[in-house]
Amino acid sequence: MKDNHTPSTIFKKLPRQWIFWLIAFALALGLVLSIMAWLEICVEHCSANQDYRLFGLPFSYIGMSFFVAALLAHFYSVSYPLLKSILGYLTALALGAEVMFLGIQRNEIGHWCPICVSIAATIAFVALILAFDYFRYFLTTLSLNHWGKFMDIIKRGFASLSLALIGFVVAFYGVSKFDYAEAAMNEMEEKLAFGNKNSSIDVYFVTDWYCPSCKRAEPLIEKVLPLIQNRAKFYFIDYPIHKKSVNFTPYNLAFMLQDKSHYLKARSALTKLASQTENPTDQDVEKLAQQENLNFHELSFIQVKAGMEFFDQIVKKYQLNATPVLIITNHRTNQVVKLEGTDEIKDHKILEVVNSMQKQ
Repeated sequence: MKDNHTPSTIFKKLPRQWIFWLIAFALALGLVLSIMAWLEICVEHCSANQDYRLFGLPFSYIGMSFFVAALLAHFYSVSYPLLKSILGYLTALALGAEVMFLGIQRNEIGHWCPICVSIAATIAFVALILAFDYFRYFLTTLSLNHWGKFMDIIKRGFASLSLALIGFVVAFYGVSKFDYAEAAMNEMEEKLAFGNKNSSIDVYFVTDWYCPSCKRAEPLIEKVLPLIQNRAKFYFIDYPIHKKSVNFTPYNLAFMLQDKSHYLKARSALTKLASQTENPTDQDVEKLAQQENLNFHELSFIQVKAGMEFFDQIVKKYQLNATPVLIITNHRTNQVVKLEGTDEIKDHKILEVVNSMQKQ
C-alpha cells in the first residue's frame, strides 16, 4: 500500500496559494540569516550581540533550530493540519522572545545588528501573515454563525497571545551576557586539574615560591599525589605571600598546561630557579626546560590571567592568609577539611581525609 505521507507525495500536494509560499520564503530567509549569524558573517555592529546567550546557548543556535522546525512544520502541515497550529504557536513564542532581544539591542547594546533585526523582521512577517489568515477565517466563521468553530478560534488566538507573552518572559529571564573571563577561568580550572577529573573530591595544595615551610612540604606532596590521584582532583595553587612569587606564576602555569606528565620535575626545577633569581626571564625558563627536557612555550595574556584569577578565587573562597595549606573538599557533600602548616600536612592525615570523603 502506498504511503500518502512520504516527502515526495507531500511536495506534490503543496498548495499554490501566495500565503503558503510567502511563509515558506520568510522562514527560509530567516534560516539563511541565522546561519550567517552563526558564521559571524556580519558587520561590526553585530559583534556585541555575539556576547549574549539564552540559557547559555548562542542566539544563532536557537534561531537555526527554530527555523528548521518551523519549515518542517509548515511543509508537513499539508498532510498534517495540526502542524499549522503548531507553527502558529512556535511563531508566537519566537515573536515574544524577539521583542525582548530587540529591547536588549536598543537599551543595553546601544545599536542595531542588521542581521538580528532582519531575523526579527522575518518572524514578524510570518506572524503578520498568520494573523491575516487567522482574522480572515475569524470573520468568515462569524458571518456564518458557526459558534462552535468561533469559540475554537477564540481559544487559539488567546493561546497565541499567551505564548507570545511566555516567549518574552522566558527571554527576559534567560538572556544573559556571556562572561568570557569566567568561561576562560572555568576552562583553565579543568585544564589545571591532576588526577581523577570525575571525582567529587578536590584537593588544593596552596603554596608560595619563597615560603620555607612550603618547600619542606613539597616532598610529602610528591609522595601522596600518586596515592590519591585516582580518587581525587588535585590542584597546585600559587598564593604569592611574597610578591616576588608572582614572577613565577606564568611559568608554573605553562608547565602545568603543557607538560603535565613531567610537572613535578618542572616544579622542582622552578623551585631551584627561585633560589637563584627573583625575576626570571623567558630565556631563563627556556634554558631550564632544555636542561630538564621539559616542554615550555610562553602562555598568552588571557591564559595567565585566567589561571591567576582561578588561584585568587580559591584563596578568597577558603579565606586563606598563610602558606602552606592543603584543602580537601567534597563538593557533593560540601564538607571541607583544611590542613595548615607542616605540623598538620601529613601523609597519613591526607589519606585519612580522602578515604573518609570517598565513603560518603
